[in-house]
Amino acid sequence: MSDRKKGLIFVALQGLLLALIVLRAIACYDRLFDWNPVTILGWLLFCVGGLFSLYSAMFMGKLLTPLPIPINNHQLITNGPFSVVRHPIYLGLVMSAVGVSFMAVDTGLALLVLNVKSRFEESLLCFLYPHYADYQKKVKRLIPLLF
Repeated sequence: MSDRKKGLIFVALQGLLLALIVLRAIACYDRLFDWNPVTILGWLLFCVGGLFSLYSAMFMGKLLTPLPIPINNHQLITNGPFSVVRHPIYLGLVMSAVGVSFMAVDTGLALLVLNVKSRFEESLLCFLYPHYADYQKKVKRLIPLLF
């Protein structure tokens, strides 16, 4: 299977998971005013994760693509949110999914798909950028200080 086809499959899976996260958040809207600590933490993670993903995507500017395949004339970004984790957009999505899981949904599938997609993306980045391995040693993939 070609890299492009694999990339498209990952984009489709990620889109479905994102839709599930948003739909579950909408379904939990009635809990917005249920001020218990778990729900408050869930909404906080959902919102902060979404904003972090949005900020990270905007930080990439014209280099942003939904496919995990670097575009032509790609530049490796290692500053800003990319100095915290190698995949800050995915971290934001996972944070949002975890937040929603505190209210309604299991996030294991989202974490699995994003982890596999990020590994595929990194295999291509390692090929394009010999120094990417050094970056991998310094910066965690998805969760600062942990993973």
